[in-house]
Amino acid sequence: MMKKFIAACLFGITFASAQVVDDPYAYTSGAQEKETPVMDINHTENDEPMFAVSIHPISMLILSLFDIPSIYLTIEGNLGSHMSLITRPSYIWAEFSDSDEDLDIYLFGISEGLRFYFDEGHRGLYLAGHFNYARVGLEYTYDYDHDEDYEAHANGFGFGIYIGHKIRVGHFTSSWDIGYSYMKYSASGKEKDDVEDVSTVGSGYDINYTIGFAF
Repeated sequence: MMKKFIAACLFGITFASAQVVDDPYAYTSGAQEKETPVMDINHTENDEPMFAVSIHPISMLILSLFDIPSIYLTIEGNLGSHMSLITRPSYIWAEFSDSDEDLDIYLFGISEGLRFYFDEGHRGLYLAGHFNYARVGLEYTYDYDHDEDYEAHANGFGFGIYIGHKIRVGHFTSSWDIGYSYMKYSASGKEKDDVEDVSTVGSGYDINYTIGFAF
């Protein structure tokens, strides 16, 4: 029973970024010397912002309909006109209770990846690859019989490949992507004096929509 419960929770929770300058030597002896251009190392091509922070409104809205608070973010750091570093943290927590039972669940995840844009300026079509980590935990308490109490946690590692599209209007950004991810979990559950370790794998499609602010 414990193995089936852990596997069901794991699957249920985890699947809910040219400047042209004049030649300073291109002048005649009778002409005034041109000022040597000063380069700004913080300037990026096409005035692309260095960072962008976005939320995942659809994912957060769907979970809120089930009274499950959540935070899903995408943080993008500019690595060049075609490349960026993507960090996606997520956190879900929920409490379910009735007159004699309580169930607490949490999920923390972090995804690190690289995104390649086919166009300059961090706009348009892109491909991305991510490495993922997730930790899931749950605790069940039965007031009338504590022999039925149990707790479980799991750590998962995996990867995902995505294709998507991004737009930027001023400081406003919006993007969507769809990909396929694979995760392997190692789980441990404790019921009374019984401790059970299991492993499970999960894979499936992942769809993301974000809106945010670039600066």
